[in-house]
Amino acid sequence: NDYQCPPCRATYMEYKGILAKYQNNPKVRFVTMDFPLDSECNPGGGIHASACEAAAAVRMAKAKGKGPEMEEYLFSNQEKFTPTFIKDAVKRVAGVADFDAEYPKVLEQVKADASLGRQLEVQATPTFFINGLKINGGFRPVFFEAVIEHELKKGSAS
Repeated sequence: NDYQCPPCRATYMEYKGILAKYQNNPKVRFVTMDFPLDSECNPGGGIHASACEAAAAVRMAKAKGKGPEMEEYLFSNQEKFTPTFIKDAVKRVAGVADFDAEYPKVLEQVKADASLGRQLEVQATPTFFINGLKINGGFRPVFFEAVIEHELKKGSAS
C-alpha cells in the first residue's frame, strides 16, 4: 500500500465493505504492508514525495488507536499531500504531537515493509497476496470477494 497512490485510494474505497464483512471471520486476515513509492524509504521509488510520511503517520495513529481514522483521512485528502500537511493531519486526527521525534524510528518500520515487498517482487501498488498468490493491482470488488469466498471454500474442503 502507498497512501499517496490513486489506485490504492480507489481500491481502499471500493473494498471497505468487503473488508468489514470479513473482519470478524477468524479464517480471513487482512494485513496492510507499506510500500511507499518514495525514495526516502523505498529505493527505486520516487513518484510520491510524501508517501513515507503518510505511512509513518498511519503507524503513529495506530499506536494511539486512531489508525482507521488516519487512513480514511489520508485517502480522502490525497491531493493535498505535503510533509507539513501530513504532520498537521496526524496531530489533528490522532493527537500525535511528536511526529518529528518519532519519525526516524517509525520510518525504519516502513523501510522494513518496503524491503519485504521488494523481496516478494512487488513493483507497483496496490499489490495483494491471497494465500501466497500475488495479484498486481486491485480486482473489481465482486472479483476480490469471489476470490476470498473461493479460498474459504477451498480451505473448508481440505
